[in-house]
Amino acid sequence: MVATVNSAAGSLSGTGTSAQASFLTAATRQQATSSSSRSDGTTQPASTRTVLPNDPSYITVEPDGRDDVGFRDRLRQAIEAVASAFASREGVAEVVDRIFGSISETLDEAEAKGEAVAIQIRIASLDVAVAESAGGETFASIRQFALEVGVARNGKVAAEDTRVLATDGRSANLSQEQVRAGLSTGRFARVDTGSNDSGLSEAARKRLEAARSGLERVKAVQDALSAFRSGDETPLRELFEGSGPAGTLGQVFPGVGALSFR
Repeated sequence: MVATVNSAAGSLSGTGTSAQASFLTAATRQQATSSSSRSDGTTQPASTRTVLPNDPSYITVEPDGRDDVGFRDRLRQAIEAVASAFASREGVAEVVDRIFGSISETLDEAEAKGEAVAIQIRIASLDVAVAESAGGETFASIRQFALEVGVARNGKVAAEDTRVLATDGRSANLSQEQVRAGLSTGRFARVDTGSNDSGLSEAARKRLEAARSGLERVKAVQDALSAFRSGDETPLRELFEGSGPAGTLGQVFPGVGALSFR
């Protein structure tokens, strides 16, 4: 069958196998993936979601008893179809190996227990908020594609059996709480304090570096103006004349040009 990945971040078509087709209304989908509610009416993120037949949000691959192409061979083909949307031809195999490796242990465990298994893959989105410290003010926000790969056991995918990966197949560094928060929607989020950028793509990392550089420039001027209002003109003079570590004002704000402090 042909399954289409539709997510908040994008869409992709791929080939996989699934159970008998059934018509699903929007209300049915919402009910199946909705979070459980406590007695006080507070909605909590779902720790599991139900695998729905022919769900167009995912590429679903499951054993079907055929001998011509094995389950894991078809799984690698499905992962390759998704990876090809982001990686160069030479890099696809490497991405596939990373993604396949990230779920192998969970898949082996489920099969060893005799559970009915299936793999669901979709393109998700990951919002990365950047702050100076935990709980600090956010000064940049980066939205990027992510790959969500879930191992279904007996018709359900648990948060602990779900991997959220960068498009190069590496971990997106999400906690279990963060995975649960996006399990039903495919929209994941985390806050970075600059100590670990390994989950960012190269483009996202460049945007982050530009944001940090801009923050440093703004802080340099704010600190200099604060000192000037307190009667100390030295930091502001250094910005204009380039006699301090901050460099010239033209370096702090490119395009300003050569200025003199009088």
